[in-house]
Amino acid sequence: MKSKPCRRKSPCCLDSACPVKGAILPPWPLPRLELEPIDRARFGGHGSLLFAHHFRKPKPSLDFTSRFRFKGRRHHHMPALLKALTGGETYPLGDFNLIGRSEEASIRLGDAGISRQHATIRREGAHFWLVDLGSANGSYVNDVALTNACALRTGDRLQFGSAIFLFDQGGKPITQDLTAIGLKTQVLKRTPVPMRTQPATLFVGDLKGFTAMSSLLGAAEVADLLREWYADCNTIMKRSGAMVDKFIGDCVFAYWTSVEHDALARALEAARALRKAERDAESPTRRLLKEQKNITLDCRIGLHVGEVAIGAMGRGINTALGDAVNLAFRLEGLTRIVDKPILVSGAFLAGWEGDRSAFTPCGHFEVKGHPAKIEVYDVTE
Repeated sequence: MKSKPCRRKSPCCLDSACPVKGAILPPWPLPRLELEPIDRARFGGHGSLLFAHHFRKPKPSLDFTSRFRFKGRRHHHMPALLKALTGGETYPLGDFNLIGRSEEASIRLGDAGISRQHATIRREGAHFWLVDLGSANGSYVNDVALTNACALRTGDRLQFGSAIFLFDQGGKPITQDLTAIGLKTQVLKRTPVPMRTQPATLFVGDLKGFTAMSSLLGAAEVADLLREWYADCNTIMKRSGAMVDKFIGDCVFAYWTSVEHDALARALEAARALRKAERDAESPTRRLLKEQKNITLDCRIGLHVGEVAIGAMGRGINTALGDAVNLAFRLEGLTRIVDKPILVSGAFLAGWEGDRSAFTPCGHFEVKGHPAKIEVYDVTE
């Protein structure tokens, strides 16, 4: 069999991950193949040893090329890049790429709206997959919020904070159905998710007196304070299994797609945990504001249950809608009237199992936009 040079111009490993499918290595030790070693650090440190996939002319006595056998068509990985729309920076993509503000990030971005570990782009075979790592402000592909792993295509527009990039893998955009390639991840749905109605446990939290507080701070201080609070909310909600629907200034709205006792207990635990995080905060920003301006965060929280419609609205952002959502926001507003940090509705307490000693009735109240008075209960922290 006549030896042919590999058409691939980038290095790879001579193992099962080799893009030349079905290659059978010769039985003698690899050093006799006289492959050219490549600096591992330049290529992400993947694999036990990297070589240039170009064979030197073998010694006539070895004749090892006759022992290679290839099955099927050859498949060569195309190099991929992220191109910044502003600034013109170009970032070559390796097998694994961490995007964020941390020093460990392979694509390090200084935007304040980007989390330390914001997202990853990972190569699986011929495709690159984008995964959001629970970032505070989310990741977007073609203006659609990322909720699952997404297979990227040439020309896709990626946004992290205010940083916007174009994904370029060369050649024509991928048009095949990527769900058929056997990977265990899901493709981001590019069609709106149909609205569905289901019972949910609702959480609304709002910072008391934030407008007056903001008047005492500079714009950068307000941004730093909110960024830390958003991070606290995301951490606590993720730990309790909630879906953060949205942040609206100094307000957070989240929900659990269940009204069973377990969901109610997790919602109450999240409310207490968020209040505790505010009391125990020891970040430089919080400590400085407390010592110099006597400013501490005071989040007021309303918990409610009811039927909601959940699905995509507008540009593909999933949200929950319905009278129960409006009532949850009104319930949070009642915390100012009764001067209690956490209030739950009678509907919430109706599904509570076990000891109710932590709940104290506060009476029935009229709320705007609701025909009947609602019963509310205070919660012992």
